[in-house]
Amino acid sequence: MFRSVKSQIVFATSLIIILILGATAYFVIDQKIKEINNDIFTRAISFAELTNERVVSNYEKNYLEDAFANFDRELAEIYSLNSDIIGLAILDYAGNNIYVDPKIAEHHSEVTEEELERVQAVYPSVKTLKTKRVVYIEKDINDIQYADFNGATVEPIKNTEQIDDIFYPFRDANNALRSYSVHYHVSYDSLTSRIQKTATDILVVALFGIVIALFVGGIVAGRITSPIKKLTEGAEKIGKGELKTRISVKSKSEIGKLADTFNKMAVDLEESTEAKIEKEKLSKELELAGEIQMELLPKDVPKIRNLDIAASLVSAEDVGGDCYDFHTLDDDNLLFYIGDVTGHGVPAGLVSAINNALVPAFLEHYNTTEDLIIHLNKILKMKTRPNVFMTMVMAHWYIKENKLGFTQAGHDPIIHYKSSDKSATELSTGGMALGMIPDLSKVVKTDHVKLEIGDVVVFYTDGIPEAWANEKDIYGMDKFKESIIKNSKLKTAQEIHDAIIKDVRTFMGTFPQADDITIIVVKRTK
Repeated sequence: MFRSVKSQIVFATSLIIILILGATAYFVIDQKIKEINNDIFTRAISFAELTNERVVSNYEKNYLEDAFANFDRELAEIYSLNSDIIGLAILDYAGNNIYVDPKIAEHHSEVTEEELERVQAVYPSVKTLKTKRVVYIEKDINDIQYADFNGATVEPIKNTEQIDDIFYPFRDANNALRSYSVHYHVSYDSLTSRIQKTATDILVVALFGIVIALFVGGIVAGRITSPIKKLTEGAEKIGKGELKTRISVKSKSEIGKLADTFNKMAVDLEESTEAKIEKEKLSKELELAGEIQMELLPKDVPKIRNLDIAASLVSAEDVGGDCYDFHTLDDDNLLFYIGDVTGHGVPAGLVSAINNALVPAFLEHYNTTEDLIIHLNKILKMKTRPNVFMTMVMAHWYIKENKLGFTQAGHDPIIHYKSSDKSATELSTGGMALGMIPDLSKVVKTDHVKLEIGDVVVFYTDGIPEAWANEKDIYGMDKFKESIIKNSKLKTAQEIHDAIIKDVRTFMGTFPQADDITIIVVKRTK
């Protein structure tokens, strides 16, 4: 419908003005209705309170004495005090209509039981127009109470309600025969006329606002669309490869800033193209670094006559901070370890790669787990940043003795599944992470555990117990142990390994992996 930007701006500006004025009109008229309703109600009650004695006096002095001209003149003067009262009637205590204004005669017939109650009541009462509820008004010096016929408190008359009539009692304390009730009929014609006037005023303002909006919108749209046209032409040239294109827009507004940005874009476009190439190159290098890191991991697990072993590492990023390896010392001894560098990514990957390179070199001089931990720590402390640490557990399997020795360096506890009672317990922890202090010789210790046929030990990094299913639910050690107990009855270490990893992956669902996941499963076979 509106193809040009200019026409769209003019239309949008006008529409916004109309919506604002419409909402304002609705609010103003609604408030005005409530205000006038309350005003009519308040004035009518005050009018009845001030004039009921005068009405009765006029009735007794003139009407009963057949001085009808004086009576009508006096009544007309009373009506002039409040144009919302369209007529009144006077009733005696028994409920008989002793005077009815001809203007409201059609509304008066035989008094109902409800109206008789109102006539004989001590307090004045009003009846609402729509809901037809009767509310008695009890006034004292400090307050006004709203009640029903039995005196129970009821909801006051709201400013959204209109009243139909008022019964106001007149009682002479010295003469019981002088008991009347003046019945006032209320009109809301003034409400309609006042609302119509308000609506007319708002409509005039709205039309004036629309005219102004169209005029101002046209001017503003012209000032906006002219530089936009220049920007469009410049973009077409840039699209054709004319990167030296520049746009001249003399404005300090957002359009001027956009033109400056456009000009800068033309300058930066070639540089950003080169940057994209560099980014792709870096991504390739990271991918290659990850492949190199995986190459440092053992290709196959060793074949040991009384053990079945399975292991894997899955990095959270291209390059991870976890590591593990196996080294057969001789026919009767196997050494292996698992480690976790703080953080992940390239820095952690470099530290883990250093560790994987150092261990084989150190094996020529040291063959105990304690010596290896102590000397690895010395190198990592010297060659890494102060805030980079590595937890590790170094294990030694004595084939003839069916015994596992292990030295902890602040790593997660090994889980030992005992086939005899089908339980999973955490083996002793301790030690201190590599790279924290220069010398670990005084804090390292080696523990041993005997493995029976069918027993399973699981080495892992914290990527497993700290796997997340969402922002608040974590896998945890309890689920981990339950999975180990459930799956350790499987025949091979690889089957146990796969079942545990599947359990963790099922728990995580599609939630991103937050940390490297590494696991070594060792099962005693015979």
